[in-house]
Amino acid sequence: MIHSVAQRQTMKLWKSIFFSVVIGIVVGILTVLGQGILPGNWNSLANSGTVWLIPTFFIGALGSRKLTAAINGILSLFGMVAGYYAYAMLIQDVSHSLYYILLWTGAAVVGGIIFGIAGHLWRQGRSWWRHCGSALLGGVFITEGLNLFIHIDDYRHMLAVGVVEIIVGLGLVLVLERTNRARGYALLLLLPVIILGLIGYQVLRSFAG
Repeated sequence: MIHSVAQRQTMKLWKSIFFSVVIGIVVGILTVLGQGILPGNWNSLANSGTVWLIPTFFIGALGSRKLTAAINGILSLFGMVAGYYAYAMLIQDVSHSLYYILLWTGAAVVGGIIFGIAGHLWRQGRSWWRHCGSALLGGVFITEGLNLFIHIDDYRHMLAVGVVEIIVGLGLVLVLERTNRARGYALLLLLPVIILGLIGYQVLRSFAG
């Protein structure tokens, strides 16, 4: 009996790992394809790391524990990085710097932990923890949109994309929460999320050069 339970748990674990990685690889490949389909500056939406956090969030939401959610989040983002660069380099024959591959792999660890757990909190957390989960996902979109306006000299041509990202971020909070009161709490939590997010963008910007 105990052996049977252990086998089921092991099988469930491997299925979870397989699902996370495969979904990640598919999203990574779709990102490359999306860059070629979306016109003009709008292809930046396909290239946005923020968009990758949506599947990471919901994959994390499937985890029964925070640790499982974090691991699945990391694996899904590893899959996205691998799928993106493998398809671009092997199929499209486009060269990419090893530095950026390692940079985004490192970012995948951080993003996978944060947004994997955020998804778990959104699905299984109570009260403020649940609101934190939805605020994190919505807030990261708003943060990226605001970042374009903050660095307007570099992104003047992409301001329409920034507006769309802000709208998407607000929309995610409204959709993920179930009541108006809960939406109000989540919207309040957006402020610290956005502040921390903008700091994170500045750090990433310094490394990306």
